[in-house]
Amino acid sequence: MTHRERVLAALNHKPVDAVPFDIGGTKVTSLNVHAYEKLSAHLGIGGPAEIAHYRSQRTHMREELSSFFDSDVRRVHVSYPLPLPEAVRLPIQCDEWGNEWTQSRDTGLFFVSRSPLAGVIDADDVRRHPWPDPASLIDVASVAAAARKLRAETDCAIGLDLPDGVVHLSQFLRGFDDWLMDLAGDRGALEVIMDTVTDIYVAMLVPLLQAVGDNVDLVLHCDDIAAQNGPLINPRSYRQVIKPRQKRIFETIKAHTSARLLYHSCGSIAWALPDLIKMGVDAVNPVQVSAAHMDTRRLKEEYGSDLAFWGAVDTHHALPFGTPDDVRAEVRRRIEDMAGEGGYVIGSVHIIQQDVPPQNILAMAEAAHVYGGRSDGARYRERIV
Repeated sequence: MTHRERVLAALNHKPVDAVPFDIGGTKVTSLNVHAYEKLSAHLGIGGPAEIAHYRSQRTHMREELSSFFDSDVRRVHVSYPLPLPEAVRLPIQCDEWGNEWTQSRDTGLFFVSRSPLAGVIDADDVRRHPWPDPASLIDVASVAAAARKLRAETDCAIGLDLPDGVVHLSQFLRGFDDWLMDLAGDRGALEVIMDTVTDIYVAMLVPLLQAVGDNVDLVLHCDDIAAQNGPLINPRSYRQVIKPRQKRIFETIKAHTSARLLYHSCGSIAWALPDLIKMGVDAVNPVQVSAAHMDTRRLKEEYGSDLAFWGAVDTHHALPFGTPDDVRAEVRRRIEDMAGEGGYVIGSVHIIQQDVPPQNILAMAEAAHVYGGRSDGARYRERIV
């Protein structure tokens, strides 16, 4: 099988010659800049890190490293938000939606320090907000060109990373505290925010999906709806307020591409899987195994016929704090739990952070190849020193 055929077969719950492996193939399976630079230096390949998203310090994996790991997935690498030139980057920035971001001195990461629609507002205040032009949010021509280039140069599955969805965008705009209070009380202004965000998002999506056409195999949509121990909000509120907007976005994706829909939400999302299946989600990521109710064997038994799983290699304990043998055991367990009858792509639970040593990344790759039926993993094992 080609890499692309392998991934698509797994997502279609069909037999595969080996379990697909993803490292760096999406924005949520990439490496933090410090983890990337340590890995690159350890291996002597890959060169300096290329920042794919400066606010999260997330990198774009260079082809030398992707090929070394024999990753089955490549991502369409077009930054969102559009990157600022180094000369004009400041510790405080304002994004296209009007949110103010401040850079942490400790981590280099950015956080929302001012939400433009926080405080006491009404629907008219929302309507007066300077909303972005959908056409300004993504350079569609560049995305389409990147997708065509990857399709021509690789046999890998190609993923299109979409910007964050209606949950995150409305949280940034309203402020997290006010957002939660609105859902529990008067939702009037928040629903106008969410409707406007959804309108803009859909208007951005249509020309983007039309431009990339058949050059992408999966579309990644990220929108966290869960916390470590359960739902982020009351499931009733989710189904009344958030789900209808997500459904509209997912229907737009499905109407304009045959690519598979990969949905990302951190945390304990087992409660929402039936909702996501009904909305047409094909696979979920990152399968945060350290969260409550996220036992991989049970998830596969209950939902594996309708849903594929992507990720599940623990970044909470095993990758940062385990030994290479611990990591190998972790990967083997997830493959045994989830890879039966297809429906699984091996990868880390979210972005590999700077506390993960290169040896453990190599052990993950070795185990993915050995237990996934791809190779003996010797090229990775011999570099774990």
